[in-house]
Amino acid sequence: MHPTPRLTEALNRLKSVFLEIPGTQLSLADASRLSGLERDTCRIILEALEDTRFLARGRNGLFVRRSLDSP
Repeated sequence: MHPTPRLTEALNRLKSVFLEIPGTQLSLADASRLSGLERDTCRIILEALEDTRFLARGRNGLFVRRSLDSP
């Protein structure tokens, strides 16, 4: 099963938020607002990006781009 073009666009939009400004830390609400995605869609994508090790979630619940040297 392949992602739909709409889902791929949403994924790329959210990734770009983290790529444009290094060190960006966002809550789910902030990521949803900045990306223009519905909260549930945003949560699913953030968790997928966390699963693929593009993002990490801190103890404070904020998402941040994982550095290349992170375990």
